[in-house]
Amino acid sequence: MLTGRLPASREPQTRRSSPRGPVLLAAVALACYVALTVVVAADATQGADAAAREFFRPHDEWGPTQIRADLVVEGLKPRNIAVLLPVVGALVALYRRSWRPLVYVAAVAALAGVLTVLTKLLLLRPDTHGMVLEYGGSYPSGHAVAVMVSLGATVLVLTSRSRWWHWFLVGLVGLGMSLALLVQAAHWLTDVLGGLLLAVTVLAAASGWPLREPPQHGSR
Repeated sequence: MLTGRLPASREPQTRRSSPRGPVLLAAVALACYVALTVVVAADATQGADAAAREFFRPHDEWGPTQIRADLVVEGLKPRNIAVLLPVVGALVALYRRSWRPLVYVAAVAALAGVLTVLTKLLLLRPDTHGMVLEYGGSYPSGHAVAVMVSLGATVLVLTSRSRWWHWFLVGLVGLGMSLALLVQAAHWLTDVLGGLLLAVTVLAAASGWPLREPPQHGSR
């Protein structure tokens, strides 16, 4: 008697998305970040960094362009943009009635923050005006890391399958912040590049964490 069910050997299998792409991206970004960090620590980028500083802020002058850039830098500074993650995490956690989203965004933020601060303390690199702040040096740019990780983690926690335009928007804002930092001469060029690479490493790695997936069967 026909049951309308395929034999076990012929039943369609549900395919899970392969994690190899994000893992590979994380590995490549991390390798580039480590290589750039070594080069910066060896003081081998100072010539290129100085040339870039002069290009983006000639003669270290503060003018209308720097004032406009300051609106971006101050508006999206780490203290401001970091508020986004706990708010989004809490709202998604309430909507799904699960603790996973809140723990997920906290873990992403913690990983990015720890790696950023550790590198800053390890290198203690002076900024473009020769200053080293109490929480570490200028490399990598905490502004670039915070913007990219906050927006990127928001995309990851809100969507189970992100689209290309989500990341286009995240990258656009990250590049806008990076350009504003360079126009202000608030960071060296390699500081910004290091921040972007670190953010990509964290986001690519976090995209495959089990905590990102919504709980099944009503589990919390």
